[in-house]
Amino acid sequence: MRSQGPDTVPISPPPRSRSPSVRRRLMLLTLGVLLPTSGISLYAAYTIHIEARKSLTSAASETARALSLVADREVAYRAGILKTLATSPALDRGDMRAFYEQAKAVSPGADNAVMLTDLEGRTLINTRAPFSLLVVPPATISAPAELGRIDGRPVVSDLYMSPLAKQYSFEVWIPVIRDGQVRLHVSMGSVASQLQRIFDQQQLPAGWTGTLVDAKGRVLARSVDAEKLIGRSAPPDMLARIALDARGVHETTTVDGTPVFTVFNRAPDSGWTLLIGLPRAELTRPALDALRTMLLISVAMWGVAALAAVWLGRSIEGPVALLQSDAEALGAGNVVRPKPTGLAETDVVQQLLANASRDLRDAEANLQRRVKSAVAEAERAQRAALSTQKLEALGRLTGGIAHDFNNLLQTMASGVQLAGKLATDPRANKALGACERAIGKAVKLTRQLMSFGRAQPGHREVVDLARQFDGLAELLRGAVREGITVELHAEAGTAPVLLDPVQLELAVLNLVLNARDAMKGRGGKIVVHAFNRRVHDNEIAGLAGGNYVAVGVTDTGHGIEADLLPRVFEPFFTTKPVGEGTGLGLAQVYAFATQTGGLATVRSEPGRGTTVTLFLLASGRAPAVDVPVQQAAPAHGHSGTVLLVEDDALVRGLTAQALEDCGFSVLVASSAPDALAIAASRQDIHAVLSDVVMPGGMSGVDLVHALRHQRPGLPVILVSGYAAVLDTNLPVRTIAKPYAVDDVARLLSQAIRDAASLGTA
Repeated sequence: MRSQGPDTVPISPPPRSRSPSVRRRLMLLTLGVLLPTSGISLYAAYTIHIEARKSLTSAASETARALSLVADREVAYRAGILKTLATSPALDRGDMRAFYEQAKAVSPGADNAVMLTDLEGRTLINTRAPFSLLVVPPATISAPAELGRIDGRPVVSDLYMSPLAKQYSFEVWIPVIRDGQVRLHVSMGSVASQLQRIFDQQQLPAGWTGTLVDAKGRVLARSVDAEKLIGRSAPPDMLARIALDARGVHETTTVDGTPVFTVFNRAPDSGWTLLIGLPRAELTRPALDALRTMLLISVAMWGVAALAAVWLGRSIEGPVALLQSDAEALGAGNVVRPKPTGLAETDVVQQLLANASRDLRDAEANLQRRVKSAVAEAERAQRAALSTQKLEALGRLTGGIAHDFNNLLQTMASGVQLAGKLATDPRANKALGACERAIGKAVKLTRQLMSFGRAQPGHREVVDLARQFDGLAELLRGAVREGITVELHAEAGTAPVLLDPVQLELAVLNLVLNARDAMKGRGGKIVVHAFNRRVHDNEIAGLAGGNYVAVGVTDTGHGIEADLLPRVFEPFFTTKPVGEGTGLGLAQVYAFATQTGGLATVRSEPGRGTTVTLFLLASGRAPAVDVPVQQAAPAHGHSGTVLLVEDDALVRGLTAQALEDCGFSVLVASSAPDALAIAASRQDIHAVLSDVVMPGGMSGVDLVHALRHQRPGLPVILVSGYAAVLDTNLPVRTIAKPYAVDDVARLLSQAIRDAASLGTA
């Protein structure tokens, strides 16, 4: 032992520190780590619950959608049988016994019955009753108003108790259509228990409950306790939910009192709703299991962490004790050999790794946001492209139909005109005149079809309503019954309007016919009144301020109830009995008014009558002045050689014959290339009459361009059923199908004379 001299300073032991020890700090650190970890564990349990619920509801949603389609297939199966019966020749012959035997033969089992009813609701045939009965049991439920349409789609009833079958049943109707009109209704009543095979064929997972309800929420079929619960109504909260949405998830209680999460999906054709009930206990069980697992894991982690803290504390206390020993050695003047502990490098690496992980997580989240945005944009572009393609397809379809229909009308018009020239019997002339009027109506119908399909814009012109009313008066008075007075008058100084006169006539006619029906045979008066009207901003909802011409149609009928007034302009809405109205008249009126920049309003008082007013935007332009039509040239006062280019054989034959009767020499071609070949070989052709739309890749417009190089100055007249394609900048005359042969003959003669005067023919 080294002795202490007089100058030696004794080394006192270091003072005891009041700071927490490393072991205590590690315990606090462990606690600080485990508390968030436990919170994360609880959050993970909650996430598992949410994901499990999503997974179950997603599976249930797919099951509900699939079973709803199976339910629609049950309806489609019956509708297929009914559609076959609706085309039975026995109905055309009125052979009810033959139809009864056919219905009995195709009826699928004793639990189904086929019924035939007329439009007044009288039952003509019921296969549950013998055909020999003098009085056929009446239909249990009346045919719905939807059967007034002629699209042939089936209509499905709600659940009802059949008095013959003594069981809950449902019914499927199909209209019997002849000549474009609904003549009868054929239906099939089926016992609802047949729908149980929907659940028999598709076994649901254990604990799930499947229920099929009708549009009123009554049970049609059920996977459990069907015998006891068919006919029961779903809970009120469930009824309210399925009335709002076609599909979704709702927390409720089943009809037998079981708390469930219900996934529902409405069948698109039958309108029935398929409910899949998931017990709440089944949805919460994964969360409870996860929570128990997390608690066990947390307790284990706490124990392991405590042991690790003790071990780490001891491992850290060694280097600290070594540093203390070195410090004491340094103070004692002893040599200190530093020994690395390795703790600093571990902390740095851990921090670097933590920073890298945060950067990577942020980059991944940014990438996901960009991908989601790009996918959403692509979906929006695809939807827009599909919508555009549908509109273009509709336009092409409508234009094609109008073209073919105009060819048929042209054939009929030419035939009627030829027959009129050859007929000598006044009765034949009268019949041919009726045919010409019918063809004229068909032409107007085709123009409306083309306007609807956007094959051409509506023909708009500036119209003087006073003159328009003069032409309408006879039509309107002929459309109403005796005992009803129709008055039309426009106030002096009524401004002209820019619109389609055909659409105006149709709108006024629809309003007058509605007013006539409101009289109910008791007579009265209908007044059509036009006058100027200045509308201020915000005076009439939906109508901008400005100068308008108001056209009011007032009747003295029974009026419209106040609660029905907001719906009168809705398409297919009508208060008339089945078969007496389609609900499209006032919808056309409203569409016409809005398309012209105006509005339609209705005002009614029950028992005193109704007034519908069209607000039409006033025009500052003057209406066109009617030019007296020159007397037609005699049918045989024409001459010259005409090349007729027409792909339709019927139109080509009749038109050629009619032009020859007018005095022309006619050459015919079925396509533009044939016409060019004839024009190259015949120099005596004075004019060309050509269709626009033809097969072979070369149209009438292309033919005009080719003839301008081959035969400059040769006059060409273009005809077409497409009004839009006649709008051309070429220096040629145009005429729309169907046309009068005399009009075409005059055009040809004028064109030949003009070419001769210029010396170009």
